[in-house]
Amino acid sequence: MLTTSNCLTSNAEIIEKLNGVYVKEAPLVVTRGKVHDYLSMTLDYSVDGQCKVIMKDYVEATLEALPNDMDGEAATPAAHHLFEVNEDCDKLDEQTSELFHDNTAKLLFLSKRARPDIQTAVAFSTTRVKSPDRDDCKKLARVMKYLRATVNLSLILEEDDLNVVKWWVDGSFAVHPDMKSHTGATMSLGKGSLYSASTRQKLNTKSSTEAELVAVNDAMPQVLWTRYFLEAQGYDVKGSTI
Repeated sequence: MLTTSNCLTSNAEIIEKLNGVYVKEAPLVVTRGKVHDYLSMTLDYSVDGQCKVIMKDYVEATLEALPNDMDGEAATPAAHHLFEVNEDCDKLDEQTSELFHDNTAKLLFLSKRARPDIQTAVAFSTTRVKSPDRDDCKKLARVMKYLRATVNLSLILEEDDLNVVKWWVDGSFAVHPDMKSHTGATMSLGKGSLYSASTRQKLNTKSSTEAELVAVNDAMPQVLWTRYFLEAQGYDVKGSTI
């Protein structure tokens, strides 16, 4: 029988072995309890069966470093013209371009961990970092204003059935300037988006139906990997519902 005492002994042995291997680089930092800080994330397990991922401090630090012209708040992270590109728009100077690139990288880190609600807007910004223009900067500012209005928002994860993995996948047809479509996908085990993706498709399609088939194909490697991973942890996965 596995008891609390056995678990503590096992954990202590694991930590000792890991320290024996990695102590030459740096000693392991061990935290216990229900709240942990890791890579700018606060992982809160205070509520039974729930994990809350909080990055409020990271968001506030990002917002504090912005120039004054990005002040204000917005109700949504992007407008309907997000994917539109005006080729005649003035390019940003070198300093502002670096600011755009730096903040896009910060938002990409944030969107992949605690704020999937900004992922589509960030996905567009990542395609513009090589040569951003003033319109791109305004779209980035829109995301920052949305974060300022929702600074306390956190990602709450819960599970209701580890035997069925639920996926939602969609494709938005020909929304990019090169007529490529856009894939969006998210996965949940009950509450909250455990994994999400938002990316421009790599080939052109001839219809919205075709774009949606490509979207499912884009998501399929992660769909299969997730199932195999859960099975390797000992869960009897009955299927993946897309």
